[in-house]
Amino acid sequence: MKPIIHGLALSPFVSKVLVLLEEKGIEYENRLLIPLEPKSEQLLAMNPLGKIPVLQHGELTVPDSSVICAYFEALHPEPRLYPKDARERARALWFEEYSDTALFEAGIPAVFERLAKPSITGGEPDESIVQQAIEHALPPVFDYLESQLDGGATLLAQLSIADLAIGCQFQALAAAGVQPTAARWPRLARYALALRARPTFQRVRDAGVAAMEGNR
Repeated sequence: MKPIIHGLALSPFVSKVLVLLEEKGIEYENRLLIPLEPKSEQLLAMNPLGKIPVLQHGELTVPDSSVICAYFEALHPEPRLYPKDARERARALWFEEYSDTALFEAGIPAVFERLAKPSITGGEPDESIVQQAIEHALPPVFDYLESQLDGGATLLAQLSIADLAIGCQFQALAAAGVQPTAARWPRLARYALALRARPTFQRVRDAGVAAMEGNR
């Protein structure tokens, strides 16, 4: 039975799950579900927090991207996306958490204004909010990530959940026209570009765009 991922593929949290499934070669179904206010009864029935993604897999229904990703890693351990070494695993989980909190919170104003508001609500973006994010909220986060990179295509020795989480946040930012500049953040700019160039990221991005266009 194919797992069903409820949510909008353009969401960095939904795309984190979908990219993981793509990397592992697991067939899945992505059902478009957009979290709006007031929350739909369908979404609240699956997740009392009213957030996406939500997984349905047989009799299992569970929300939260990190929970869902860990579930599939246990179910399909190869290729490994959570390091076996305890120290490296702890680092990977930390970077996933940093991505899901600090990077998301710094970038979501720009993503909402330039991407979600026009596409979902039909509203005009407030560029003052976007510039506040670009000039003040994102640079400290970019500085930290730049300091953690050694110039390679992955944060750790090999591709991990850390890269999937961060890469999906940067994919959402890029869709909103926001990227780290190579002049100030050379390692981060190369890293983000390399992740977004992976076929798995591209397939999820293209599917998300197609789903939104079909929903209009």
